Amino acid sequence: MTDPDTLDAPEQERSPFGGVTVRELVRDVVAAFALLVALPLPWDHAHRGSDRLEIVLATVLAVLAIAAPYLRRGGVGPSSWDVLTSRRTVTLACVPYAVVAVVYLVLDALAPADAAGGVGAGLAVGLAGAALAAAPRWAHAPAVVAGVVALGTLATPVAALVQGAPWAVWVVGLLNALVVLGVLWFTVGTYLRSGDLASGYVLLALGGAVALELVLFAGGNVDPWFESVHEQRLGLLLLPVVAGVAARRIVDDAAATVDEPDDARAARWVAVALRALGLVALVAAFVALVALVLIVFDGVSVGRVLRLVVGALMVAVAVAARRSLARDPRAGHTTAVGATCIVVVLGLVIVVARAGLGTQSNVEELLVAFGLPAIALAVLLVPPSVRALVASAPETTEPEPARTPERAAPEPATSTVDAAAQTAAPSGAAQPGAAASAPATDTGAQPAAAPAVSRPAARPMDATQQMEPVRVAQAPDSTQVLPPVQAAPAQTAPVQAPGWTAAQAMDPSTPLADLARISAEAPHLRSYVAANPSTYPALLDWLGALGDPAVDAALRSRR
Repeated sequence: MTDPDTLDAPEQERSPFGGVTVRELVRDVVAAFALLVALPLPWDHAHRGSDRLEIVLATVLAVLAIAAPYLRRGGVGPSSWDVLTSRRTVTLACVPYAVVAVVYLVLDALAPADAAGGVGAGLAVGLAGAALAAAPRWAHAPAVVAGVVALGTLATPVAALVQGAPWAVWVVGLLNALVVLGVLWFTVGTYLRSGDLASGYVLLALGGAVALELVLFAGGNVDPWFESVHEQRLGLLLLPVVAGVAARRIVDDAAATVDEPDDARAARWVAVALRALGLVALVAAFVALVALVLIVFDGVSVGRVLRLVVGALMVAVAVAARRSLARDPRAGHTTAVGATCIVVVLGLVIVVARAGLGTQSNVEELLVAFGLPAIALAVLLVPPSVRALVASAPETTEPEPARTPERAAPEPATSTVDAAAQTAAPSGAAQPGAAASAPATDTGAQPAAAPAVSRPAARPMDATQQMEPVRVAQAPDSTQVLPPVQAAPAQTAPVQAPGWTAAQAMDPSTPLADLARISAEAPHLRSYVAANPSTYPALLDWLGALGDPAVDAALRSRR
């Protein structure tokens, strides 16, 4: 709320935008624009918003409530107007608009099948603007609105059955219900269940794309877009309303992640692209199945065959792009971008076949041709974190833990003992930071611990065997007690200098003490050591405690 003393402040301090965050300003501007644009758009089959007095009054009240805080900050009006600057006042002022819209929805549901009703673009865009301006703080508001839309879309096939409509009408209504429920589940449902911010981003972008389509193409005098319980479909036009209700919560969650590292941001943007490509496949399948139903029940036509074939191709391309990006975001980035461009070209084929960009197309066709691909391309090409991820060179030293265990099966413990006995000199040499060899038992010889570990890591393989003392060299004059099996003369082999290779880390015949040294002196080879079948349990435990994802994957592959 603005302080009344600001009226006496200098002119530059009484700015209408003083103390307003960027996200609040954008929200109010978009909400006011949506409310005003909805006036000339059709609300039902018989009326446009500007034709009904109740709609005009509700719109004026909501727009004035949005503008009042900015006018008061600019010094307009007396100090008694300060009460109008609270967000609660704006929310209450948007309630009449919501009531009018809900009344029209109820009247459409209760009206006879041949009566003039329906849900037009004006109702959907205006109600989305009112929801965005109100910014409800009730935690369950997005779930309630999404549930109402889901119930409405489920009512369409039920109404077709009750009214005795042809089977084609019932099947199309059922397919529409399934696609709307799928979109709600994978956007607002996933976001509310797990707090997945990527799903929230997709919901906002999807709602904005549908609203833009309604403003540009749904209000023509010839064949405007309508949805109704009695017209096979309901729900897609109302997606902007769901997004408007959830927008405040999603934006607040996004603001809390401004300090996260670039790799986390890149992972989230990639997740957004994956969800957008999944929705491309879902909506394209809907377009193809509707064309198939019309072919079966109403006959073959060129347009229907074209939508069936092109829709099936779009599903295949979107699924392939999603799998490539999910498998490796860096390597699959180019494939995903190229496949998304192919989806746009295929969508253009459907749109052009529908007599050009106009009201002959419908919301799902424009959504799969432009809206969803635009979301995927935007998050794959614009964010700097994603571009940095793609530009980064792959690490050649990183192992592939899933494949290394296949190079050699775990050898018997006796062979490990023999290998350790033949190369005792390197393990017995005292080196700063190097691990000493552990006593040999029936099951194999083990170094006491990896060099970087301050606690002893050695444990007997057989509880019945007597362990001999082990001392780790800490100074040049330190001594080390070796087990009898490794008591070979120190002159038999020179101590190997650092400079380990992946072949040594993966070789089952590499001495156990050398494996410990590799783990300490070459961190990039730890995952190869973890995948080596000869690596002893104590060193495996030490590697597993490091928290290295590549090492953990290699350890899992041993099981």
